Amino acid sequence: MESDQKSIKFDCEDIEQNVHAFLDGKLNEAQKILFQEHLDYCLPCDKKIEFEKKLKEIIKLKAVETSYPDKLKAELKKIISKKNL
Repeated sequence: MESDQKSIKFDCEDIEQNVHAFLDGKLNEAQKILFQEHLDYCLPCDKKIEFEKKLKEIIKLKAVETSYPDKLKAELKKIISKKNL
C-alpha cells in the first residue's frame, strides 16, 4: 500500500493478504472501502474473491457431514502420506 494518505489504495497484493479478513468481516470500515474499491476495477481480484466465497460456503456445508465415503478417506490418507515423505 502507498504511504501517501491522499492516495492510499489497495493493490493486488493487499487483496491477497486480506482476502480472509475481508470474507470474515474483520476489516475496519476504511479497509473495507479500499478493498471494495480495488475489486470494482480489478477483475482478477474480484474473481478470486468470488471463488474464495464459494469455496468457504462449500467447506462450511461439507464440514457438517458426519460420515465420509471410504474412498474419500483413502484418498486423503494417500495425499497426507505423500506430503509427509
